[in-house]
Amino acid sequence: MKKSNSINSFLKSLNYWQTINLYVTLKQSYMDISYKDAKAEAIVNFHDEDILRHMLEEAINSPNSKY
Repeated sequence: MKKSNSINSFLKSLNYWQTINLYVTLKQSYMDISYKDAKAEAIVNFHDEDILRHMLEEAINSPNSKY
């Protein structure tokens, strides 16, 4: 549980634009998606913390490359 608490604390420490940029970076790291589309998706999903938490946990624990 400590890891999950650390991730939650990290995500809560981010401001709006940091959250959007992290979402975009994570999304582009495993999908072939344009910056514009990833940013639009990040803005729409900004209030759903579970999506970003899941992407971050996956990137940290079991990264899957888009290639």
